[in-house]
Amino acid sequence: MTTASLRVALSRWENGHVVPDEVHGRLLRRVLELDEASIAPVPTSDDGSDDGSLFALLSGHTNSLRLLDRRLGAPVVRVQTASHVIALEKLWRGASGSDRVSIARAQADTAALAAWQDFDVGDHDGASRHYMLAKQAASRAGDSVLLAHAIGEHAVMLAETGKVAEAAANVVKAEAMPMLPMLLRSWLAATHAQIATTLPGQEQSVRAALSRAEIDLVRSTDGDEALMPYLSLNAVHLQRWQGHVLVRAGDMAGGDVARAALNDLPEEFVRARCGQLLDLAEANLGHEWDEARGHLDAAGSTIAQLGSMRLRKRHELLARRLRCRFALE
Repeated sequence: MTTASLRVALSRWENGHVVPDEVHGRLLRRVLELDEASIAPVPTSDDGSDDGSLFALLSGHTNSLRLLDRRLGAPVVRVQTASHVIALEKLWRGASGSDRVSIARAQADTAALAAWQDFDVGDHDGASRHYMLAKQAASRAGDSVLLAHAIGEHAVMLAETGKVAEAAANVVKAEAMPMLPMLLRSWLAATHAQIATTLPGQEQSVRAALSRAEIDLVRSTDGDEALMPYLSLNAVHLQRWQGHVLVRAGDMAGGDVARAALNDLPEEFVRARCGQLLDLAEANLGHEWDEARGHLDAAGSTIAQLGSMRLRKRHELLARRLRCRFALE
């Protein structure tokens, strides 16, 4: 956190408005010399995720696919996710009343997950279709939170496939939607910062968006992460994201931020860890060539196992840049 954000967080912790997350709880225990029980873990809210309702059953299956994707890669679960989307569409057409809303909500989340998996393996047409369905399902459910998430995630793909102006307009559209939870606003601000790195002359916009992401994360409500399992966002994940954005923006501090986040990132986020290794490689291309090559080597074998075309393309680009630098010498 920045100093200003940390002051806000400390005030909220001290006054009991928010319980520190795992990372900050560990730091506070160390600094204040407290035992493990002195700072309790963040309580989870009762969001109905295990109440046996139709939505709970459907979204539980989606979340299982998400966890497998996170650990094993998109090719392992992509067909299952797409089949779940199709099944939900059939269920929606045959349902009525509140069941229709529950099914549409589950489908919006599942279709966005399917789209991201398509994008990760390089199927951009499939991803576009699934993002369109995710937005349609969110609209059916009347759920602006799911709609804003689908728009923001789609904007990332648009930016990375060369449609930068459209991507920037879409993320601004999502941010302008009213009554969004602060956790989602933080995620959208970080997405805005990432997209802004693909546009020339946007250094101030990048930093302003990262600052908004920090502030909004501090202001987020307990239980938001349980209500929105499709957002992997806490202090560590935001720090990881900040490192990525700063590296892509050519900021020398990006490597240090990415390195610090990598040490705290849970092992289950295999694909995210590979992305951070690529961030570190990119950060070291200009001065620490051996270190850059080590990070590329460490990421390369895992990327092949994950089957991520998105990471593989970036890996190949960085490896090419590294070879050019050695050739010039």
